[in-house]
Amino acid sequence: MSKRKFRIGDKVRVIGVPSITFPPGIKDEMGTMKLFKRMVGRVYTVQGFDKYGHIELWPKRLECVWIEPELVKLRARKSKKKQSR
Repeated sequence: MSKRKFRIGDKVRVIGVPSITFPPGIKDEMGTMKLFKRMVGRVYTVQGFDKYGHIELWPKRLECVWIEPELVKLRARKSKKKQSR
């Protein structure tokens, strides 16, 4: 697996919406597309990664979203803490 571009704690700006397709006759009852569209342009903290490299974000207090790294842009890198000797 290649090295990740992002780290846990980094601030990222969402710059795109994933392409989601629903089968014919199925509606987006959970509001997934609405949530992703609302996230565009906003900054979130990277909370983690899944085994496929998707980034875990929490746009709302009780909602976790996994998004592709191509759809976010690094806003601020979490600084490394200085270790005392």
